[in-house]
Amino acid sequence: MRRILFLLSAILFVTGCGGKSTYVVQQYLLDYSPPALAGLARANEVLRVESFSTAQAFASTAMLYRKSPLELSSYSRERWRVMPGDMVTDFLLRDLRNAGIFTAVLAYEDPGGGRYVVTGTVVEFLEVDGSNGPRARLSVDATLLDTTEREIMKRFVFQKTYTVEEAMKDKSARALAEAMSRAMKKFSGELMVDIHRAMGNVKIMKAP
Repeated sequence: MRRILFLLSAILFVTGCGGKSTYVVQQYLLDYSPPALAGLARANEVLRVESFSTAQAFASTAMLYRKSPLELSSYSRERWRVMPGDMVTDFLLRDLRNAGIFTAVLAYEDPGGGRYVVTGTVVEFLEVDGSNGPRARLSVDATLLDTTEREIMKRFVFQKTYTVEEAMKDKSARALAEAMSRAMKKFSGELMVDIHRAMGNVKIMKAP
């Protein structure tokens, strides 16, 4: 986590009125190794990952933090490189493909189709400051659909809210990016296990 891969070389120079103030805006991305999933048998299914949306309160590249339940602020000279929903989608797609437990994992823009589709919404993506120090909080509503079902209600294999918090080593944008990376790794691993288990349960229930 001490690597600087998530700190992009792209630097924006912002100049105030009359050229009186100039500061550097640093842009961050998540950075973590794909979660290792040992002991999971290969599922002979194609999975499509749809683009995850972002709740309106977090639908920006601002690096947000909350000091109290009614207060939401942001770091002034640091930003995420892309929107939270896009980051979650991209890393989840990478992790699912790296796991090697599915026949294929398709992105939302890829041609072709599969029986299962995973989609969701990033509900929270921020730093939460409390008595025990700052923590990165990631909360995602995820849904797995079975597209072979004709009735809409039967297409829902499962819908679950995942909430992960990771302690930050200090109150800074860099520490937020490091802790959020760990939170994303945990969420990704939990979701992949749930998807794999759900596919097996569906097959059992539909077996003659």
